Amino acid sequence: MAAHHRLNGFKPESALVDDCAFRTPRLDEFEEVVSKAIIGHKLTPLHRGSDFDCAFAFNGWKELCIFSMSFGRPLTIELDAEEADDRIGFSMISKGSCDLLWKGRRYTNDGSRGLTFSSGPPKALLFGEECVGLGMVMSRHRIAEIGAKLIGCDIGEPIEFEPELRLDDGLGRSWLRLVQYAAGEISNPHSFVRQIPAARLELEQTVLTGFLLTHTHTYSRLLHQPQRAAAPHHVRRAEAYIETHFSEPLSLADIAAEAGVSARSLQNGFQDFRQMSPMAFLRAVRLQHAHLALLKADPALASMAEIAVGNGFNHMGEFSRLYKRAYGVAPRETLLKKLRA
Repeated sequence: MAAHHRLNGFKPESALVDDCAFRTPRLDEFEEVVSKAIIGHKLTPLHRGSDFDCAFAFNGWKELCIFSMSFGRPLTIELDAEEADDRIGFSMISKGSCDLLWKGRRYTNDGSRGLTFSSGPPKALLFGEECVGLGMVMSRHRIAEIGAKLIGCDIGEPIEFEPELRLDDGLGRSWLRLVQYAAGEISNPHSFVRQIPAARLELEQTVLTGFLLTHTHTYSRLLHQPQRAAAPHHVRRAEAYIETHFSEPLSLADIAAEAGVSARSLQNGFQDFRQMSPMAFLRAVRLQHAHLALLKADPALASMAEIAVGNGFNHMGEFSRLYKRAYGVAPRETLLKKLRA
């Protein structure tokens, strides 16, 4: 097949949306364009001597962009290591399948699952035959801003997301519809998003809010806590303090002093608006952070005890009991499951 391609360059600074579209059977051309648009990478075909019919399209702006890729043959994409920055990425496959190798783990990205990951360590993507994928790059800073508004307090620590998201359940299907809607609006030359700044901002906020509500992350418990808006200031102040200091040896008196009320008032506020005590909330936050740490840890380098202590638990027996009650398995099972995969 003869080489053929179409490339639309990025628009001027005054434009609301940038666009780029490209198609070619040559991997070197494809590699160059995508490296400039998103991230440096290397393409390696699994079968030599055949055309690949690679296609790439990009639409968006700094805080939110959506891109699509398709390949006619199996290949591997090695993403360069880079300094951690403000970007959070989400990817899903609409046709075929793709595996992600990241931080010593292998994740399957197919029609039933999507993946969330950040910049930093090197990654490898293994694309199968006739694969079509859709990706989204978002601003971590904007996500944190919107999360703080939803929660009602400042977010002190970076939001960390679990890598895998199911797309075949209620929340996953809702997120999938939102991504597809956003992709259609951003790429449509006649949409309000491309003509009116307020419409672009509204779509951005809607997408990032949906991302926060459908994904599991370090602030999920605060975000989904019932009656959040009705909680008094001292309860929200205490929750924010717990979220940023959960690994430290906190007492009820410490938390109450930071919230500016008596211990009894703080207890009553949590019981009335959160249906739990401040210390139960602290344990729940510690468990969530420990769970994420166990999922991400390399079992050859990390131990359950180190992770427990690093997240505020000093008694292994209590940690194991609370963890199993919350997640249905022992913490050691979560840590070691990579070795059995």
